[in-house]
Amino acid sequence: MDCDNAIIPVPPQCLAPGQLPPVRTTTDGGLITSSATLSNGVVYFAGGKTVYALDSWHGQLRWKRVLCGNPDASNCESDVKDPTKIFSSPMIFDGKILLGQTADGATGYRGAITALNVADGTAAWRFEVDPILSNGQVIGAYNRGCGSVWSTGAVDEVNNLVFFGTGDCQHNATPPYHEAVLALDIDSGALRWVFQPTADLINGCDFDFGASANIFDIGTNRYVGIGGKNGTYYLLRSDTGQLLWKTNVVFGGLSGGFIGSTAFDGTRIYGGTGYGDFGGTLCDPSNPRDLVLQNPSFHAFNLTNGAIEWDHDYSYTFGASTVANGVVFNGTAGLPGTPLVPALQAFDTATGQLVGEFPMPGSVNSSATIVGNMIFFGTGTSFNGVGSSVQAFCIPARGGKACRGRGDGM
Repeated sequence: MDCDNAIIPVPPQCLAPGQLPPVRTTTDGGLITSSATLSNGVVYFAGGKTVYALDSWHGQLRWKRVLCGNPDASNCESDVKDPTKIFSSPMIFDGKILLGQTADGATGYRGAITALNVADGTAAWRFEVDPILSNGQVIGAYNRGCGSVWSTGAVDEVNNLVFFGTGDCQHNATPPYHEAVLALDIDSGALRWVFQPTADLINGCDFDFGASANIFDIGTNRYVGIGGKNGTYYLLRSDTGQLLWKTNVVFGGLSGGFIGSTAFDGTRIYGGTGYGDFGGTLCDPSNPRDLVLQNPSFHAFNLTNGAIEWDHDYSYTFGASTVANGVVFNGTAGLPGTPLVPALQAFDTATGQLVGEFPMPGSVNSSATIVGNMIFFGTGTSFNGVGSSVQAFCIPARGGKACRGRGDGM
């Protein structure tokens, strides 16, 4: 991979001889923070501001493409100061790779939503999240560090739409597209609809939409479900963006609300929320719900009306939930200096009973991946690297048949 020393931690091979690695306490996780996507024998993934396509058999580079934070600059691809990061996992549909990018608040740059052609990585279209408008038409975009997208797109193949959540602009829902859900036409990138629930709430609160959406059918209609960092889960009509229901569970804030994506099993929606307004000053100290730590922190919603069927305290999470065979899995971050340790939790989907909890050496910020009777997930604490590992657990088959093999985490 290409070195990008604007992103910490910096890999050892990217440091100059004798150079000490920079302190990593403010890291967002490093060069690769999203998942890879495998399609037709090619692995696609993002590292820093670059998208890579590798042959899945031997790892040979097919192509790579830099997503610029200031595409108006002639030398944007070689700009070493460009802080652009791609937190999105590549979403592939109809010959396109759909991605969001963030400028992380850096003046002189901006985020966007981009579609690349899978064959060679050339741009198919780019949607400006922080546009300059004239009579309703886009005539450019602001380079003020806004327009960030760190969610992964969700595709509705029936309506040919891709959905992305967007971040704030200087901690506000600055019009027209910040702290919003966008529905874009996959062929052209044209905006179909926008849902911006906090548009009239200019209060300095960090209420991004960073989780990826769920897409499911209720009767004859298709819906998009998504949670925001304002602690609210929304269910919207896929074709129009019309709100069916919304349910608030916590106040949310800087490190709170829905950050990881929810899971759906045909009956309920399951998802966890982060710490709360943790890591800075409270954005609304007059609100008794605006707390550093907010509970409950794991939630089960009724699909049809959004009612909370059960919830659980002290399950703070930044990862996505996973559900299978009547069990929903949640990875917790723990909290240094407290009795809360990182763990993989397992809940009964019907009752919410905690049926298993497995302490881990580092925060469980990845979702659990289930393959057969195996469960795989990653651990690691970003600000110091403690507890970095890949864990594999095996569920014995019925009749007591033991799992094959043995190793750490098995």
